[in-house]
Amino acid sequence: MVITGAGSGIGAATTIRLDEDGWRVFACVHSPDDGAVIDRQTSERVTVLPLDVTNADSIKDAAAAVDLALGGEGLHALIDNAGVAVAGPLETLPIDNLRSQLDVNVVGQVATTQQFLPMLRRTAGSRVIFVGSIGGKIATGFAGAYHASKYAMEAIADAWRQELLPDGISVVIVEPGPLATPIWSKAAKTLDSLPPNSVYDERLNTLREVLRRRGKESPSPQEAVDLIMHAVTADRPHTRYANGLTATVLPKVRRMIPDRLFDRLALRITDKADA
Repeated sequence: MVITGAGSGIGAATTIRLDEDGWRVFACVHSPDDGAVIDRQTSERVTVLPLDVTNADSIKDAAAAVDLALGGEGLHALIDNAGVAVAGPLETLPIDNLRSQLDVNVVGQVATTQQFLPMLRRTAGSRVIFVGSIGGKIATGFAGAYHASKYAMEAIADAWRQELLPDGISVVIVEPGPLATPIWSKAAKTLDSLPPNSVYDERLNTLREVLRRRGKESPSPQEAVDLIMHAVTADRPHTRYANGLTATVLPKVRRMIPDRLFDRLALRITDKADA
């Protein structure tokens, strides 16, 4: 079992759960400090590996280390969980921030999966599990870059599921709703790097508070862990998994709401009177 983005949030919680359930896990982390924490929290079944999904050599090194450790055996699952959230209005968002968002959340997921597919082909019933988001179903303002990355992963999961069907490799996308993970506070910090702009500053100040509240008040990441575990263990995993009413019902309701009405409703998120 390989999981990326294992250093915090959903990735760390899933790594710990997999270990508790007796799986051999290769936990790929971007930060050495996060890796040390995971190493202390898990058993010898978990091997922590450095991985930067935006660096081709890093991906190849991680894949080579896993392949060597497997000794010719196959891989049951790859959990593509690494991701970041970049917030900000598209008008003022530095283009390099947009590139970074797509590089981590989209290109990095594809590049990593390419390297591990030969190992997955050695195991009957293997699977690729992408950790997407409800943000790949519904878009709101000031998160356009993030939504673009998650919408892209919906398409990639669909296309790859069809391409790998003849090989017996399942492709699954998990679409969690808002969860209490560090991604919210990290997204809030990305706003601090944006240049001042009188058009957006007041609404962005409200957005900072919304993001911080979501990081504290949202459900536990264990909801997403449960979905991932089902995708890992099911004989025939679903093509998609979502948790709770927000992730399962809201996308269906969104399709029935006219665009302009939804726009007005979404605008209230950063309306100071409703903050």
